[in-house]
Amino acid sequence: MLMKKAIKLLPCIESFDYFQTTTNFLPRYFQPLRSISCEHMKAPFKDHEVFDGHRENPDARDGPVILPGNTADYLIIGGGIMGQALAYNLWKFIERTSPMKATKHMSCTIAIVEKEPSLANSATALSVGGIRSQFSHPSNVKLSMESANFLRKIKLHLSTVRQPNPDVQYNPQGYLMMATAAGAEQLMKNYNTQIECGAKIMLFTQQHLKDTFPWMNVEGIELATYGLENEGWFDPSSLAAAYKHKNLSFCVNQLKGEVVGFKKEILKDRSDVSLPVTHSNEGRIINVDERIDGVYLKMPEHEKPVYIKCHMMFNCAGAESGQLAQLAGIGTDQSHPILKHKLPVERRKRYVYVFHCPDGPMFDCPMIIDPSGVYVRREGLGGKYICGSSPPEDEEPDTKDLEVNYDYFYEAIWPKLAYRVPVFEKLKVTSAWAGFYDYNAYDQNAVIGQHPYYSNMAFLTGFSGHGIQQAQAASRALAEQIVNGIKDGERAELEPFSFMRIIENRPLLENEII
Repeated sequence: MLMKKAIKLLPCIESFDYFQTTTNFLPRYFQPLRSISCEHMKAPFKDHEVFDGHRENPDARDGPVILPGNTADYLIIGGGIMGQALAYNLWKFIERTSPMKATKHMSCTIAIVEKEPSLANSATALSVGGIRSQFSHPSNVKLSMESANFLRKIKLHLSTVRQPNPDVQYNPQGYLMMATAAGAEQLMKNYNTQIECGAKIMLFTQQHLKDTFPWMNVEGIELATYGLENEGWFDPSSLAAAYKHKNLSFCVNQLKGEVVGFKKEILKDRSDVSLPVTHSNEGRIINVDERIDGVYLKMPEHEKPVYIKCHMMFNCAGAESGQLAQLAGIGTDQSHPILKHKLPVERRKRYVYVFHCPDGPMFDCPMIIDPSGVYVRREGLGGKYICGSSPPEDEEPDTKDLEVNYDYFYEAIWPKLAYRVPVFEKLKVTSAWAGFYDYNAYDQNAVIGQHPYYSNMAFLTGFSGHGIQQAQAASRALAEQIVNGIKDGERAELEPFSFMRIIENRPLLENEII
């Protein structure tokens, strides 16, 4: 009956005003966004500096229409793999809960904003693309296992009429995590956690390691673990492209632009609005005096920013997400018990080196994680390998550009590679690249979920190097939380990643950060 009512409405909708009065039966994410008096708004721009089709005075409304009514039910800021995966999962959950099955004409508006749609210099394109279940925290283990299962069935999930066989070049191959005597106890704890989560991991003694990989120098290795399932590597750019093709079939809007400001609705002076409340880390009840009403989007084809009204927005801006949160006022008010806490995500630079060694190991070469922090894996079967290592905290490289420091390879990486795999003494570096990633300076783990004060802004960022492998599972969990109205803390796998852990000083400890 509800579906029949919705279908009858379709030919009758001739104006936004009519739509506003005839859609009360729809779910909340179909509800039109209400107009608000300008006296209750706070904007970073003057009227003449922006295009705004939502001004109180109809005669003052101006600018191009880049979305229906220049409104978005869900606005995703960041069009890399995290943003594309989130759009896909939002649509899937809306489709399951909507009486109209998320049809093209009556569904909610999902829009992705990305300033560099080619993603040429993004963390997505420049990632190594590894996936593993070997973490020390159960939530990280489960997220990666779920994502690996998705990759194995990618044709079922992401095929379209125009792209029926998406291929992300998934190469199943285990990670070999090795520990000296000093780290053996921790590695054993990690192994037990992984087994409890259902991961298939093999334990190696030194002799077993030597017998299995005779080309490896196992001196100093006390214990090792090897992933038998849900581990390997893939092409992140191909996965992001597959998500994007699928999202286009869902009519997800892809916008080229940059968010340059936020408009806020002032609630504390409203007599017609009941103030929402939240809690500080001391348990104090705090009135929420304002909410984010929308964003100003700077687009290359328009001379002024365009205002987009939003119901919900997601910060998936990767290495830039900390700056974006600050632009929204998060971390800028030191007198406020919640807003004084910033999103601690910053840009970090990492080098990836490609070398050739025709006599190196081939089919039996896993993703090797040396106790020194150096990693190496084969790239195809032609004697090519890629490797890298995170520098000490006090030697972090400059993030002003993507220049590669080759001296770092020769001085910090090659000696350790050649020691662990002696045949690598004869390697030859053929190329290298540098990339930025979203480093969480607080505890090197993701921030997932709604902000406790600005509840219509959610985060999906700060993965610190393992976002590519967790994108599907993390975005799916967040989409379910938002669409189904699940509160923070009610999904066990997301609770450790909430923003509240930063406010309450509860770092998520993960010992298997590479």
